[in-house]
Amino acid sequence: MNTLSNPAITLIGASENNLKHIDVVIPRGKIVCFVGVSGSGKSTIAFDIIAREGQRQYFESLPSFARRYLSKSNRPNVDEMHGISASVVISQNRVHGNPRSTVGTLTEAYTYLRLLYSRVGLPSMDSSYYSFNHPYGFCKTCKGLGRSVEVNVDRMIDRSRSLNEGALIPREWYVGGRQWSIIRATHYFDMDKKVQDYTDRELEILLYAKPEMVEASSGNLVDRFTFQGVAHRIMHRNTKVHRGPSESDLRYFDFVACPTCHGGRLNEKSLSVKLHGKNIGEVGDMALTTCLDLIKRIEHKNAEVIKPRLLDQLESLISVGLGYVTLNRSTDTLSGGEAQRVKMARQLGCDLVETIYVLDEPTAGLHPRDVGNVITNLRRLRDSGNTVLVVEHDESVIRSSDYIIEVGPGGGKLGGEIVAMGTVKEILANKNSLTGKYLNSTLRIADKKAYREAKGNVEIKHAKRNNLKDLTVQIPQGVLVALTGVSGSGKSSFVEEIKSQHDDVVVIDQSSIGKSIRGCIATYVGAFDRIRDHFANENRIHPSLFSFNSHGGCSACKGVGFMEMDMNFLGDVKIPCEVCHGTRYKEKVLRYLYHGKTIVEVLQMTATEIYDFFDDEEIQKQMQLLMDVGLSYIEMGQTLDTLSGGECQRLKLASRLQQKGEFYILDEPTSGLHFADVEKLLILLNQLVDAGNTVFVVEHNVDVIRNSDWVIDLGPEGGDLGGHLIAQGTPKEIAKVKASYTGKYLIQ
Repeated sequence: MNTLSNPAITLIGASENNLKHIDVVIPRGKIVCFVGVSGSGKSTIAFDIIAREGQRQYFESLPSFARRYLSKSNRPNVDEMHGISASVVISQNRVHGNPRSTVGTLTEAYTYLRLLYSRVGLPSMDSSYYSFNHPYGFCKTCKGLGRSVEVNVDRMIDRSRSLNEGALIPREWYVGGRQWSIIRATHYFDMDKKVQDYTDRELEILLYAKPEMVEASSGNLVDRFTFQGVAHRIMHRNTKVHRGPSESDLRYFDFVACPTCHGGRLNEKSLSVKLHGKNIGEVGDMALTTCLDLIKRIEHKNAEVIKPRLLDQLESLISVGLGYVTLNRSTDTLSGGEAQRVKMARQLGCDLVETIYVLDEPTAGLHPRDVGNVITNLRRLRDSGNTVLVVEHDESVIRSSDYIIEVGPGGGKLGGEIVAMGTVKEILANKNSLTGKYLNSTLRIADKKAYREAKGNVEIKHAKRNNLKDLTVQIPQGVLVALTGVSGSGKSSFVEEIKSQHDDVVVIDQSSIGKSIRGCIATYVGAFDRIRDHFANENRIHPSLFSFNSHGGCSACKGVGFMEMDMNFLGDVKIPCEVCHGTRYKEKVLRYLYHGKTIVEVLQMTATEIYDFFDDEEIQKQMQLLMDVGLSYIEMGQTLDTLSGGECQRLKLASRLQQKGEFYILDEPTSGLHFADVEKLLILLNQLVDAGNTVFVVEHNVDVIRNSDWVIDLGPEGGDLGGHLIAQGTPKEIAKVKASYTGKYLIQ
């Protein structure tokens, strides 16, 4: 058995997801990089087996009463596992939810800043007076949020309609519903009058009237109800939980800086205390690099203990490429890559040893200029006596790894095997390694030979959102455009400007398509109806019998294929249904065949296999779209909730390949893609452009930028030092601009 004195993580007979009962030995105390094409199984080894087992073993060491309140986990599908210690996952999951959580509170940097003001500032006050989450400190107007909500009337009311015609947009006020009926019963409004013709007073009552009890008689019955303005009701319902509109209701409001604290989050007393002429709200709104300089200048005997801790926190955040963000930045506004780097900064300040760190693409969202800092931080974690497992596609990170494990050779059914293992030098020499062929330039993504000519322009006028410096930019149409720049340079803000100034653009992101365990690939692409029809015609029965969500579904598991059993603190266990054995169908459905296959066997086929199996132009057309976007390996019965972000984005792209004249925006479409997958993606993007569309990508991948027709480069730095238009032109023209960081990497 491997122990920490014989450093290795050993997996024997790993069969989780698509893994083919593999054995693998992973050295401890090293930076180990998992590579391979999409769907190959690399994330399964790193996250679903090693990280999950490390956390499960730690949780099992706790008392049973404590385990009841922790996240539940089950043992991975592996025969034997040795050498796994406690694990920490630094994922790209965005930090959702509480707007009171900031970069400062998440990293504890703001805690030290509060202590600094409490001990050094005059007059001396308790640390609670500098907390925007405490009644002593928070602004009485915004309750510490730093911003207030303002009704956007045009999102709440369709002025061109009357109340009888459905002028009220929130679904609670649908025509004929209770809230609509209450408004009608007040007799305050002409229900047939267009809202655009209302007097200011009428509109004020409709939106902001405070609650009042109203009675309405019908025969001998008297109905009592509460009438209140639409905006007032939305603002004040569930206030004990939300302290304002719920997340779903925020669509009807705009965020504006709090008129009292002007975004400082604290009350006047707390903001009156200053260090070097700055109150704590102003320091919290500084870019971290500026904040660091100010803290260094504070010299006071009461700061001797606090100051080093605060400087360590700030320097860790800056070292991971977040020098442009502020401590007051709400964590729910961070991108996945930014959230991951904040989590990494927290770990850099820890003194853990013999821990397994598992990271998912730590370079996501980073300009090539900043990748060196990530590598330095990975080495810091390793040199502290930890094992660092990285799922990554960036060439610099791969070359900087101590050991590489390549999973493949393909994705899905065609993956799940160990293709190559070893040092960088050994991978370069391994003829079986697809990654090695790209690293040693046996294979490479060719540069574009000729650039397309624009067929018009989309103008963005006076873009001032966040750090943008009043930009007016012409975006060429009918070509492939890349938006580039270092982190925090204003790229996301520029995309928001495009969306706000031109509402006809189509954003194709990596968000989940659906979380239902009932939706599958065949349903999404529209092939399942045709497949069921073929089975029905062959066997002369109704197509609904071949749907696991309808008459054909197993009665025991309701067509999901498994039973979920609550094992209390041991975790929920998914047990294959004892009746259908995981097939999802009633036994009688499996008696019916089409060309010798049951419906279950057909749903286990990949897109490529379905294309060859059915002599049906419509089905083949749908499968061809999946193959065109690099999803040839995906099984028809795979549920949508199991797809990765990259797979979701490519599936959405597949549904758009036949469209023309659209303006598509894609945010980092190469995220999670191997070199070979990037090559396929470029073919796909060019197909979209050749079909008459404009494709606008926010990208850091140099190969994609080189193969664009036009580049818009923002910078020069992040935060306040960003937001300028550094250059625009063809990739060759950008390469000649000395002020462009992107240009420097296009030369190489």
